[in-house]
Amino acid sequence: MAATDGYVLGHTNAELKRLATQARLIDPITRRFLVSAGIKEGMRILEVGSGAGDVAILLAGLVGPKGEIVGTDPALTAIEAAEERVKASSLANLMFRHGDPTAMVFDGPFDAVVGRYVLQFMPDPSAAIARLSSHLHHGGIMFFHELDWEGARSSPPVPTYERVCGWITRTIEGGGAQIRLGAHLASAFERAGLSTPALRLESVIASGPAAIDAIHLVTDLVATQLPNMERMGITNASEVELPTLAQRILAEVGADGTLIGRAEVAAWAVV
Repeated sequence: MAATDGYVLGHTNAELKRLATQARLIDPITRRFLVSAGIKEGMRILEVGSGAGDVAILLAGLVGPKGEIVGTDPALTAIEAAEERVKASSLANLMFRHGDPTAMVFDGPFDAVVGRYVLQFMPDPSAAIARLSSHLHHGGIMFFHELDWEGARSSPPVPTYERVCGWITRTIEGGGAQIRLGAHLASAFERAGLSTPALRLESVIASGPAAIDAIHLVTDLVATQLPNMERMGITNASEVELPTLAQRILAEVGADGTLIGRAEVAAWAVV
């Protein structure tokens, strides 16, 4: 069953912590995507699905003190956590609003609408993009960074890593979200009435002992989603053996194995 706000992974303290840990690896990728899309100093940007605030904080640094970021999320718990982080960082060009940005009214148009890992949890991504485009002025940028879990793999095969990725994708799909939206972003933009977007793809990749960060991208997700996995009959705590899961995968990687994470896909178009 999906969460009432559409975010099937929830907003527990553990999930918000996981998002912050994930950001350490993914933020550099998102930053490169954003710069390529034309995000720059002085812009006023609407961020969709702020979560713990990682992308909003990243955007605040890109637009600088003359820019403005308005972060939004339908989960009050997420907004409160993001606001606490902003207070600690003393960012003056960033604010958050609680609610669904597709239905909100703002005090003026934006230079860009930005979201990371949010369309996959929406029942109709194209309809959401179409509604969000109304918040852009002419020439504004629509930007989304989404995932394609089909890209996650190992070479030579690492059985436990492959099994864990299977647990995750089944859980996400079981919650009503999409696991391959990254590969379908272009058609989502086009169905929303936008021009064919520019596309970029990157992935986290690591070999040998250095693969531990890539491992935690999936094992941390298992840690927060294990109750859902058990409820859906996907796996159970005795099979997962969570306390040793990351180290067991690392042992299977060995000295020469390589792990490739899910595909990180960005799309953007001028509206």
